[in-house]
Amino acid sequence: MLLKILAISGLTLRTAIRSRVFGLLIAMVVICIAGLPFVIKSDGTAAGQTQLFIHYAFGLTMTLLSIAATWSAAGAISLEVAGRQMHVLVTKPVHAAEIWLGKWLGLMTINMVMLGLAGGLIYGLLHWNTRNAVLSAADQVSLREEILTAHSLIAPEQPIPSGAGRTLSAVPPGGTQSWIFRVPERVGPGDALFLQFQFATSRIERQMPVTGLWLIGADNSPKPYRTLGSYTPHVGHALKLPPAAPGQRLTVTYKNVETAAPGTPGTPATVLFAADTGAQLLIRESGFESNFTRALLLVLARLAFFTALGLTVGALFSFPVAVFTAFAFLFITGLSGWIGAEALMAEVDLAPAWLASLLNAATYGIIQLTHFVTPPLARFEPLNFLPTGAFIPLTLVGTAWGILALGYGGALAVLGIWIFSRREMGMTTV
Repeated sequence: MLLKILAISGLTLRTAIRSRVFGLLIAMVVICIAGLPFVIKSDGTAAGQTQLFIHYAFGLTMTLLSIAATWSAAGAISLEVAGRQMHVLVTKPVHAAEIWLGKWLGLMTINMVMLGLAGGLIYGLLHWNTRNAVLSAADQVSLREEILTAHSLIAPEQPIPSGAGRTLSAVPPGGTQSWIFRVPERVGPGDALFLQFQFATSRIERQMPVTGLWLIGADNSPKPYRTLGSYTPHVGHALKLPPAAPGQRLTVTYKNVETAAPGTPGTPATVLFAADTGAQLLIRESGFESNFTRALLLVLARLAFFTALGLTVGALFSFPVAVFTAFAFLFITGLSGWIGAEALMAEVDLAPAWLASLLNAATYGIIQLTHFVTPPLARFEPLNFLPTGAFIPLTLVGTAWGILALGYGGALAVLGIWIFSRREMGMTTV
């Protein structure tokens, strides 16, 4: 059985290599990624440019390869049935499962080659754009510590307030707010530590900066480290901390030294920190290369699902209908990640109470069914991690492969093989 699967996989590879679409896809990926540094505009900083390039290059790669994987998989069976090539194959002692799995393996080999090519191009351009001739030594050190690395977040030690109305900690003018962090034992002696924080204010002007004083003290330090700055609300900030030893306890205190804005009547702004994410310790977990590799594995798990989806609908429908069905399912999958029940129920408020209740229940049921049927792609989104230097754990990669490739992909494989084994080759398809 394995030899037959490998033989069909080889035939799929040779067909793809001879196809002009394969060459066109390679050219499109190379041109789009290589041209990104010339068209994207950031805030002018090296960190902003690097983050923007990683985000758009990786996002563009995922989009192009996902479309290509679904498109090619939808035609791998349906086009061969329409062109009568499949009729020759099914007359041989080959099971439908061997054909389906051989096609999937061949297409996944193409996906791996394309993903490796795109990943290598992104990595090469990233280092070319951050080389010594382009960036200063200080900018390069900053990029290696903040962006081109893999960080994880450490929550403060003190308990987080619970209950309604206690999710925000208010720091009035002249007031302070403190957090206590324990430096993990896995922190190396040369690893940089950062304090990541975000806050809101009582001002109507949401983006008006607020002046604050940070005091960072360690167990054995004679006096705390002090830094005064002006920070924008509703924006994430990262403050580099002095070196600390593993196991050391850090006391971080924020003092609101804000005064009333010039020419603005009223009292100075009150600063509001979220109890769970207001201030967190940022520590280095691994290098950028290993984190980048794990991000590529997350993308490959998505492509495994897209390939299984395309093959299954291609075994049931003709090529145009299969492509339409697969893309419609992908659209619904992406849509279900951000549509909430509240957004769809808001329009029924003008209806009678009984009708509004019925529509709300029906809408909620449809949304829950959609979330249950469609795969949780947003949960395994590499763009939530890589551009900001967030650590991608191996457990997340394993979960992505277990759910997307084995769970949803396996269910689609069983369905696709069952459909294909009962399909009459001589009959026309929808």
